[in-house]
Amino acid sequence: MILKTYAVPHPPIILPEVGRGEEKDIAMTSAAFQRMAREIAELQPDTIILSSPHAPLFADGFFILGGDRETGDFSAFGVRSIREEVSVDKEFADALREALLRRALSASVMSLGRRGLAHGSLIPLHFIHEQYRDFRLVLIGLSLLPGMTHRETGRAAVQVSEKLRRRAVFIASGDLSHVLKKDGPYGFKPEGPRFDAEIVRIFNEGDLEALFTMDPAILEEAAECGLRSFQMMTGALDGRSFEAELYSYQGPFGVGYAVASFTPN
Repeated sequence: MILKTYAVPHPPIILPEVGRGEEKDIAMTSAAFQRMAREIAELQPDTIILSSPHAPLFADGFFILGGDRETGDFSAFGVRSIREEVSVDKEFADALREALLRRALSASVMSLGRRGLAHGSLIPLHFIHEQYRDFRLVLIGLSLLPGMTHRETGRAAVQVSEKLRRRAVFIASGDLSHVLKKDGPYGFKPEGPRFDAEIVRIFNEGDLEALFTMDPAILEEAAECGLRSFQMMTGALDGRSFEAELYSYQGPFGVGYAVASFTPN
């Protein structure tokens, strides 16, 4: 069963070794991650299901991490001293692939090879590992398929967790807009703050249905990377009432970072 779900960003700059002082500008985001990690440690899940836009992306299907163990580091950001290693829930991964195939959805269970885990997974895992390690990981990539297909993938994950009797937490990794400031990674577009304001409202109010009716014109210009991940998370909550809480929102570097939780009643 799904015990709780979270939406989180994945800024490498949040690590002091990467931020070199700039991480202080997103201290609220760091505190929110730490709160999430403490809560997960209290829940003691068997499995953490993590959807990430930085896992392999397929146009017409879904990547699911296979193998027994996986590792990753931050060498792409000039830091080799931080390395995360995690056990993979291979039984869950295989069962999820079969569940998706029964829904006529394409899915492949694969290893990451030499590339290892990317920062979309490493950032949340880094904070979780500070508090809790007794879990196995299910990593799911996104696709170019519609939002409702991602939602169906989240539903399938719930069914697999129940079938295998896994106590699971679902984490949707994804940043918000990347066009919040002129000096940000992609400059400024007015659609960026509009997108982030709507996501903040959705997370505050628990109005997850609105993730599927957002204005396509805003989405195209907002340069976001988290929407499909959040849509998949929504599927993990389908059919259950829940309490929503926005832990933090910041965007000092031109990219929106939101941390929120959704707790089934």
